[in-house]
Amino acid sequence: MSDFSYFWHDYETFGADPKRDKPAQFAGIRTDADFNIIGEPVTLYCQPPADMLGHPEATLITGITPQYALKHGVPEPQFIATILAEMAVPGTCSVGYNSLAFDDEITRHALWRNFHDPYEREYKNGCSRWDIINMVRLAYALRPDGIEWPTRDDGTPSFKLEHLAQANGLMQETAHDALSDVHATIDLARLIRDKQPRLFDWVTGHRDKQSARALLDMGTRKPALHVSAKFGAANGCLSPVMPIAAHPVNKNCIITYDLRHDPAPLLELAVDEIYDRIFTPSEDLPEDAPRVALKGIHVNKCPVLAPFEMMRDNEAARLNLDINRCRRHWKAIHDRMAEVEAKAIAVFEARVFDAETDAEAALYDGFVSNDDRAKARDVHTTHADRLAEGAIVFSDNRLNELLFRWRARHHPDTLAEAEKDDWHNWVAKRLEFAPDGGLTLDEYDEVVATLMERVKGQPKQLQLLLDLKAWGDRQRAFL
Repeated sequence: MSDFSYFWHDYETFGADPKRDKPAQFAGIRTDADFNIIGEPVTLYCQPPADMLGHPEATLITGITPQYALKHGVPEPQFIATILAEMAVPGTCSVGYNSLAFDDEITRHALWRNFHDPYEREYKNGCSRWDIINMVRLAYALRPDGIEWPTRDDGTPSFKLEHLAQANGLMQETAHDALSDVHATIDLARLIRDKQPRLFDWVTGHRDKQSARALLDMGTRKPALHVSAKFGAANGCLSPVMPIAAHPVNKNCIITYDLRHDPAPLLELAVDEIYDRIFTPSEDLPEDAPRVALKGIHVNKCPVLAPFEMMRDNEAARLNLDINRCRRHWKAIHDRMAEVEAKAIAVFEARVFDAETDAEAALYDGFVSNDDRAKARDVHTTHADRLAEGAIVFSDNRLNELLFRWRARHHPDTLAEAEKDDWHNWVAKRLEFAPDGGLTLDEYDEVVATLMERVKGQPKQLQLLLDLKAWGDRQRAFL
């Protein structure tokens, strides 16, 4: 069996949308299972593509301008290939802080844009992935002793990495610097292991699909404790949930019910009404129409689950949790289990997602065929001139569009005149209208101007914004 290691990592990016926004910086540190560092840290910047706009607020947070990344970085194909080589080392568990929701999506979409398999490094050759943020939340909820828990102004706990690092004296020289954040993540994991070793062992030993399915037992329907930001910091991001049904479409998802909430709406409402109570935006719901507390749990995303019996009475009170009330809710649902299961299946079966109109964001619009996967691998060994001659044509049009953009960004000299016109027109449309989300160039300029007013008297921040203004002026050449 391959030697196990953690590859702790973090991205800084030019925006908050992992589907569309591009990476600015990456850092990674490999450790053994005891958090001893192996080898040298990996740090690198990614050159932004010529058509990228980005979001000004992101640069104010990270301090990384497009110009800096362009000067000190490497092209995205080299950037993501370097990262993949680390994550694909046999036995590697790629891990971060809030990485499943953000960093892993950055990785997947960068792999997708650059013709690598987006998923193999998550399971092949003993590799896996993990995210410690929900372990941290579980420690706060169930076993808080030995750790300092920072609070926000409203008294609720803060699970921001920088706040936890500061409160516990962990190594973090500069928040929102990728390497500094990685060191802080390792130190936080070590702190929890040292102060609450049984909890640490529980989470690390139950982060696989099989463990999640066992805890969400569809036979007994026993409640389990589940950690999710959706439950709210005031509740310790924890609630007891009851397994209701296997998701009708996604085999890796189990539909559950949050037992904090009265199940009367679930029991009494029709399927279409339940659907509206779950998926309609809050601002469009009547004030007297509470949500129906059904929630999908993805067993392939390392969900943090624990037996209901792990909840102590004193912790339940601290988390605003009435255990007896939860038991009554469980019984009310269990008494009508077949009916509730059928409703849940019908509700989630009816949900339809709009297909992405942009190829770069369309990763989840369908799996790529084996033939196209083989062709994608060939992109890396085929000369750009041969690609321009049509040496590789995919059956999946998403990949054909990605290949055109890949050539335009990284081998513009291979574009025919008509292709140059197509590329120029596509970039101009994106900058002028942002049809697939993000800022238009005019909106970008407005945000920069607004932020300049906000940071008056802060020379460093002002210089960042002047650089961003210059970047926007450069992009106007496409219009």
